[in-house]
Amino acid sequence: MSDQHHCEYCLRQQFAAQQEAEEQRRLEEQAEEQYERPEVPYQKGLVLQVRAHIPFEPFGNPGYATTFKSRGDEAASTHGQADWCMKHPYPETEPHPDQSVFNLHLLDEVAVRDGRGAQLLRCEWEGQESRGKPLVAKIFDPMYYARDEVGKDVTFIAASDYSCEAASYEDLQKAGVDGVMTPKYYGSWTFDLPIAQDGTRQVHMVIIEWIDAPTMLSYCEERRIHHIPPQRRLDILAQVFETRAKLAFHGAESLDLAMRNVLILGDLENDPTPPRVIFIDFNDSLARNRPNSLYQVAWEKPPNPMCLYWNKRSAEEFNSWIPEPHLSDMDAFNKWVKSIWGDSDEFCVSSDFDDILETGSYAALGDSPPPSPLPDTEYWDIDEEEWLPTSDAAKTDPGEWPPFIPDTEFESDESCSGSEDSSDETMSNAAC
Repeated sequence: MSDQHHCEYCLRQQFAAQQEAEEQRRLEEQAEEQYERPEVPYQKGLVLQVRAHIPFEPFGNPGYATTFKSRGDEAASTHGQADWCMKHPYPETEPHPDQSVFNLHLLDEVAVRDGRGAQLLRCEWEGQESRGKPLVAKIFDPMYYARDEVGKDVTFIAASDYSCEAASYEDLQKAGVDGVMTPKYYGSWTFDLPIAQDGTRQVHMVIIEWIDAPTMLSYCEERRIHHIPPQRRLDILAQVFETRAKLAFHGAESLDLAMRNVLILGDLENDPTPPRVIFIDFNDSLARNRPNSLYQVAWEKPPNPMCLYWNKRSAEEFNSWIPEPHLSDMDAFNKWVKSIWGDSDEFCVSSDFDDILETGSYAALGDSPPPSPLPDTEYWDIDEEEWLPTSDAAKTDPGEWPPFIPDTEFESDESCSGSEDSSDETMSNAAC
């Protein structure tokens, strides 16, 4: 017993000595770093000299087979972020055949903050003032990706985000649906930024259409959800589910489908016209039609939303949008799903569809229409994470609403930095 204790003690001492030596080596390497990490340069007034860029084949999520691999967080943690970005840059691609240089003016910041990942700014080409609407630059600069406490291979993460985003937009453009269910795509670009006295580094970005519209999430966070008639909310949710299926069919499947990533363009309270539903944020997506995709599109039509959302599968993210009784009564929700897509010819019939038809629960629903949605008596408070009564005052008087703190990719710079000031302005969102 004594020898065993002595052995364990020695092992602990040896491990502690190794840890101390590793920490000393890390500190020495950091002390010898060549580059100093600059402040975030992306701000109003900056002019970038950009040229067209051929994006990498998408990689980085489990849906892709790829040869480009991360160098590992352990290796990254031994370097300062500036040195890591300079010594481990993006992978290379073939130069774009058109090497023309254009001036891109950054107009104002949409979401710019050190550590947030991609930086978002409204922009315009030089001389565009009189002939076009503003655009959005989504800049994938690894220098300002979060490293957390243990360090991250930020160039791998930024390159993966860029590759997935560009692939989705390119494939939608190739399918002829560019700008229909997503913002219009204006290409992938690169530019050089100076660092230190004589260094430069290359940064990649996509440019897409600016769309001034609120997200589904903002309606809930601003407590405006109850101004939208319950049946209209269901109709919009059906649009969202169908849009997801159609995008997947065209090879751009969002793997981060959330209310913060769905813009709703239209007057939801007063205009019965169906609004435009716009999906944004494809840095976590699967371009199914790419050669290295492990899950190729095998459907002749978009997948039936009934298969995607039967028994509220994958619908939990939208709970605060769903009215009663569809929210708490599974049969009511399934009846609603069945009434829309049970006999639809617009979507494909798959093995999943046949499996649902064979369930006893499907037959038990019968052919009666789904129940009418009920007026809201409660709402899901996102801040408090609980259901609270919906008072008449809270529904009609903005002064009675709690402070609004955006939680979306398109948050303002103030909300990015953690400001808790309430805002009276409708949240505007860049579609990227």
